[in-house]
Amino acid sequence: MERGWVQPRPALDRRLDGALTHRLTTLVAATGYGKSLALSGWSEAVGGVLHRLGPADRDLPVLAGALAGALAAAVPGLPAELAAAAGAPLGPDADELSRAAALAGALAEALSARLRRGLALVLDGLDVIAGSPGSIRYVETLVRAAPRHLHVVTASRSPLPFPTARLRQDHEVLAFDASDLALMPDETAAWARARLGEPGAALAGTLHEACGGWPAAVQAALDALARTDPAEWRRTAAALAATSATLERLTLAAFRDLPSAMRELLRAATVLPVLADGLATALGAPPDTLAALAGRGLFLDVGPDGHRLTATSRHVLVRHAPLDRHEAHDVAAVAARWYAEHDRPEAALRAAVDTGHAPLVLSLLGTYGRRLAERGDDVIAALALLPEATRRSPEMLRLAGVAEQNRGDWTRARELLSQVAEGPAFDAFVARRLGLVDHLRGDLDAALAMYGRGAAWGTPPEDAAACAAASASVLWLKGDRAGCAELADRALEQAGALGDPGALAAANTVLAMLAALDGDRRANDAHYLRALEYAERAGDIAQLIRIRANRASRHLDEGAYAEALEETEIAGRLSDLVAFAPYAALNVANRAKALIALGRLEEAAVDAADAVARWEAMGSRFVAYGLVRLADVHALRGDRASAITLYRRVVADAAGSGEVQELSHALNELAVLLAADDPEEAARVAKEALRLAEGMAGVEARLAAARVALAGGRPQEARGLLDEAERVAGSRRDHAALAEAAELRAELDGDPLLAAEAVRRWSELRDPVGLARAELVRAELTGAEPAQGAAGEAEAARVAAARVAAEVRERMHAIGCRALDDRVDALLARRVPAPAGRLVVETMGTFRVLRDSVPVPRSAWQSRKARDLLKILVSRRGGPVGRERLVEVLWPGQEDDAVGLKRLNVMVSTLRAVLDPAHERPPDDVVVSDEGALRLDLAHVEVDVERFLGLVAAAARLDQAGREAEALERWAAAEAAYGGDFCEEDPYADWAVGLREQARHAYVQAAARLADERARRGRHDEAARYWLRLLERDPYDERAHLGLVRVLDRAGRRGDARRRYHLYAERMRELDVEPMPYPA
Repeated sequence: MERGWVQPRPALDRRLDGALTHRLTTLVAATGYGKSLALSGWSEAVGGVLHRLGPADRDLPVLAGALAGALAAAVPGLPAELAAAAGAPLGPDADELSRAAALAGALAEALSARLRRGLALVLDGLDVIAGSPGSIRYVETLVRAAPRHLHVVTASRSPLPFPTARLRQDHEVLAFDASDLALMPDETAAWARARLGEPGAALAGTLHEACGGWPAAVQAALDALARTDPAEWRRTAAALAATSATLERLTLAAFRDLPSAMRELLRAATVLPVLADGLATALGAPPDTLAALAGRGLFLDVGPDGHRLTATSRHVLVRHAPLDRHEAHDVAAVAARWYAEHDRPEAALRAAVDTGHAPLVLSLLGTYGRRLAERGDDVIAALALLPEATRRSPEMLRLAGVAEQNRGDWTRARELLSQVAEGPAFDAFVARRLGLVDHLRGDLDAALAMYGRGAAWGTPPEDAAACAAASASVLWLKGDRAGCAELADRALEQAGALGDPGALAAANTVLAMLAALDGDRRANDAHYLRALEYAERAGDIAQLIRIRANRASRHLDEGAYAEALEETEIAGRLSDLVAFAPYAALNVANRAKALIALGRLEEAAVDAADAVARWEAMGSRFVAYGLVRLADVHALRGDRASAITLYRRVVADAAGSGEVQELSHALNELAVLLAADDPEEAARVAKEALRLAEGMAGVEARLAAARVALAGGRPQEARGLLDEAERVAGSRRDHAALAEAAELRAELDGDPLLAAEAVRRWSELRDPVGLARAELVRAELTGAEPAQGAAGEAEAARVAAARVAAEVRERMHAIGCRALDDRVDALLARRVPAPAGRLVVETMGTFRVLRDSVPVPRSAWQSRKARDLLKILVSRRGGPVGRERLVEVLWPGQEDDAVGLKRLNVMVSTLRAVLDPAHERPPDDVVVSDEGALRLDLAHVEVDVERFLGLVAAAARLDQAGREAEALERWAAAEAAYGGDFCEEDPYADWAVGLREQARHAYVQAAARLADERARRGRHDEAARYWLRLLERDPYDERAHLGLVRVLDRAGRRGDARRRYHLYAERMRELDVEPMPYPA
């Protein structure tokens, strides 16, 4: 900034240097305290990045783009997409606050990887964005997520619009107020000497006392003295007062003394955000007018983007020398013409809107409408100035629809564009956008019809080509290979003739999808690489996300899970930036699938739930993609009931959408889950899956059907299905399918060598659940009773099989997988049969009772009250419960005590019969009746919650005794034993609350202890797993959130860490708690 005669302030500069050791520095003072001037000189001296905020920065894309661009100039290597994504069109129902956090977080992440020295980012005029939630959240997130080398400095007239108390508690904030910015007496003397010469320095004491060190008042006073007789200086200075009225009077007097051309330029500046030399000339100002005004130091501030009115001069001019309506329109017209000549129609439109110049708005929209619509908010504001009849014209409706779609309101966009589609303004451009709305919401038939209209319309040709490619994509989803191929070829031919990179990207994407369906890996690779190249050339971030997500899906089909995660990471970063929810949801669903295969079930559950939430928020039928992933997690965790419910929901919903990809998967998994309990329904479901299956889905369907046939005792059918599956899987490089086929064939043929081959294949894929399943098959085959041979050999085989089973159970429980528990228990029982009459009550998670390791069926209970009675007795941990109290709990409102006690006696008899149907125990062996009360004898029944709490207590005692290694073994055993909350199916029962909270607290204690220990030893992925399990049970646990972010960051998973940090910040805001800064 040009200082003119205003002197540097080295003492203040030295204090400002403290900003380079703080996360945040704030300068808060009223107008005229020299904040901008001080920060301009200091920022330049320390090599900082200065951004002067203006009205345009109230728009999040403008602010994010400006800061990304400014920092890119100072930090080489910042990704170009940071600036490009800021202005990208938004997906349906995009949330501005989430997008702001994502944009700022991505910038912070990129800076963290590249900043190697301290860098100050100065945001001058932060109060300008007050009342703009998106821009405020962007700045707040940048402050909290800033890497250690980035130091944010803000200047404003009012306190920051977000809380900083916790930052201050940690001494991360350096604060300056008016008292810090006021001039010292020697500084006032230096300013007077520079402006008035040595005689002026003699007035410094009087001037300083009169102005109170207020820099603006001193500056205005010196400007006034310079225009008066030196003989009057002392009297004039003595008459001054440090008030706003004095400052306003002096500024107005200085303005009136200016030449006419300068006055008119300053008046014009009241309706323009920034003045540049060329624009000043266009407005009629003589050359060097801006430089002369800046040299006065009273009217203009100078920043990197041009000259702006100071706050004081703007206030004075708007109050005392405002432009009338016609003058404002004239200024806007001149400015708009100049902006347009310099390829800045966006600035031209803002000038027209700010001055309410409707004819100019209409002219600009007519000339630059399609480009301006990319900035949806500006166009919507502009259209509001036009008469109703003009707004309802086909061209303006079309423009409004495009603007609404780009700003994320797809519902309103569909309403507007649907009107356009029935009129003369319809073309392929409109069809493409309308079709996309229906496509991404899962209404495939409506999308196909609209895309077809656009392709047939033919113009604009690039949109017609894109409509053909989109139609092919819909047909791919519906399983119509022939139709897909025909339209894909046509799309490529049209796009190639045009040379349009966006259309070429879309055509190559659908051809890659078609190649995947055909198992042509080489063509698939080639088309996706071309699609990426064209999408990058077009700057189309949405297509880049889609292509990356599709490539991840291809890797998943081949069992290349690590490569799939790499693709989802890239796509996730991009989708966060542009808030394009449909492709973001697809990407996190793909990521969940990869995480499931890698045994990272906690992370998979989070991503699957995220995908479901995103699609449900859009009202999209593609929610099935998330639901099947969530069902997969439930199935692996042993929650068959929840998994079956979700798979059935997907099957039912798919009937109306025509989408077959996830329908096929849901049918396959449902068939496998039903095979043990309902083999007839399982066979029917598997048959339906085979009917739908084609290509990649066909392999999965045949394997599922083979598993169902094997469980149903139909070996020949299973063998035929395996033959077909292996043939197709081999040609498609479907390594996971080949591993599963080897495993199933080993079971079918009883061949330990084939089982060993399955173990090898699953091991190479790093799929822990597949590997465990194959190991169990091998153990079952090698540990079976030999037909001939020594008893010693048979015993050794059983011992080995039991050892494998125990190891598998430990590994699976460590990752949260309980789907293999029954097979493990069966193998262990061969070696050590359970004692006769063993009784186990499981209350954590799903409630069930096991007699001799066999679950008691629900039908055996006869009454739910008998189950409730057992649960209540368990909740008392062996303590007695009065019979009258039990009657109150089981039959609330029962007035006749005698009837209630009779009912209770019946339930006691029912419970005893369920626990001991053969009457092998004394009646009071488990359920003890004692002096008008009932209790559970824990010496004669095993209760999971008692075992869990015992392990926690033992671990705590060992920790206190300093026996850490033994303590950690107990903590790990306790954590693995926690199957869920106590009596989860009774969430509102008062009798369950006490023990549920006790067990939950004990689990938190165990998981947190293990997470801390694993993190300390550098086992970050294991630590993350424990923190995630804690957050599943309490999504507001701040310690778990921050612990998770910290270990993810240290593991190098910074994208994951950033996303988890933003989720943490949102959870804290829901509680009205200020988030802690990013835990670097």
